[in-house]
Amino acid sequence: MKRLPVVLFLLLLAFASTGLAQRAFQLRIAVPEPSLGFGLEATLQRNLVALIYGDVIFRGPAFLLGGEVQFKPDLGQFDRDLRGIKPYFGGGLAVGLPSANFALTLGAGLEFSLDPSTGLFLGGQSVFPFNGGSYGRVIFGASFR
Repeated sequence: MKRLPVVLFLLLLAFASTGLAQRAFQLRIAVPEPSLGFGLEATLQRNLVALIYGDVIFRGPAFLLGGEVQFKPDLGQFDRDLRGIKPYFGGGLAVGLPSANFALTLGAGLEFSLDPSTGLFLGGQSVFPFNGGSYGRVIFGASFR
């Protein structure tokens, strides 16, 4: 049973490495429950992205591994003055380790591109574990393409 987190991490790393070569990665910080994380983002279609993330929650320690599909349009396609501003919302599934609590997630936020390869984002995420007791968190960080 002690090997389960290691196996899940290796599976996530293997799956995520395929997206790293072609898309973007994120460095993430979340509060009020302090956590530090890493995410990989891949474009599925023009305004649709897939995000895989792993956060180390400093309470415990514990881990939150998950994936989301997000609608993320660049507002510059509608007005050139808004180029680089990307609101997003979406949802997915997550698992909290070491207790293996599965959860639904919903998230929304805003990303600002500093240049074509770097962006800053601020968002919120609601986590709804299947065993009850939902919570929310604020996530901010940087995206690198």
